[in-house]
Amino acid sequence: MTDDSDIGDGGLAGGLVGAARRERDELIAWLLEQGFSVDQIRASATPALLPAVRSIGDDGQYVSAREVAESTGVSLELLQGLQNAIGLPLIDDPDAAVLLRADALAATRAKVFLDMGVGLEETVALMRAIMASLGHVAALMREAALKVVLRPRATELELAEESQELANQAAPHLGPMLDDLLRVEMRRAFEIGAVTAAERAAGELPGAREVTVGFADVVGFTRLGEALPPEQLHRVASLLAKLAREAAVAPVRFIKSIGDAVMFVSPEPAALLNAVLDLAGAAAAHELPPLRIGVASGPAIGRAGDWFGRPVNVASRVTATAPPGAVLVAESTHQAAADAPGLRWWPQGARQLKGVSGDVRLFRVARPSP
Repeated sequence: MTDDSDIGDGGLAGGLVGAARRERDELIAWLLEQGFSVDQIRASATPALLPAVRSIGDDGQYVSAREVAESTGVSLELLQGLQNAIGLPLIDDPDAAVLLRADALAATRAKVFLDMGVGLEETVALMRAIMASLGHVAALMREAALKVVLRPRATELELAEESQELANQAAPHLGPMLDDLLRVEMRRAFEIGAVTAAERAAGELPGAREVTVGFADVVGFTRLGEALPPEQLHRVASLLAKLAREAAVAPVRFIKSIGDAVMFVSPEPAALLNAVLDLAGAAAAHELPPLRIGVASGPAIGRAGDWFGRPVNVASRVTATAPPGAVLVAESTHQAAADAPGLRWWPQGARQLKGVSGDVRLFRVARPSP
């Protein structure tokens, strides 16, 4: 139980008055009946979402790092490294029960990779990459869920009840869904390139290989940010990413979206050129601002879902110099795809690109007009 001083001004009601105060009092009474403590309610930025958060694993139980280490067989030092990898704060006192049990145990899941022989550095990098991707996924899930439960004039209690029901429905399916989707991506990752005989003999990861890299970004996106509301700006970037994924037909791979830009990689230059030309056409059909697109080829290495090497740098710089609505190609790609059917080329001269040694001969590429 709690008293009026806990709920009143300066307490759980946060200085609310009138109808907002009555709604908050109603919510607090219901949360207390559901077993939430005064401290939990006071610490929450949005008390109405506490039940939903509990449904997806927050049981309100806190443990110390030492307890977790002893119960899982993970050393304190390793546990701290894994907790840091998934974004949990560093705890100075290993005996302080300040770690949410579910979060602490989630960090120890990475031990399975260490038991398989994966190195500590690679395991920590893997966990960081997983959390970076899942952070984006979780943010999108939150937005989608709130769109379902938020409606005009809904009370805090109604939001609490409906978000809890939605979380209860979703929670059993999150693990299987993410498991299946991760397996899809792992199958694709293993199929990207064959391990050569030399790599097998050396016992090392696949090294650099010949690929073609393409970037596309929205012309004037910064100026759009001054003219459009944030919601519309987000829709522009989201539509670009959607169209880019649709244009990336195997062997072309959509690598990432970076705000107003997208990145592709392909072992076949002509396939990537057709993909970016398809993207340019789709963007125009959807009345997006013009795209500028740059492409380059050469040896690059893929690591942790990203690519590194000269063609990545050159393609990025070529994109920056491309005219609006044009696909500009470095000589490396022109040499590899000059005879590809269905493409026309126009020399654009040689240019010095920022951060790239030597002049780079550039070509504009397009499909023949009907």
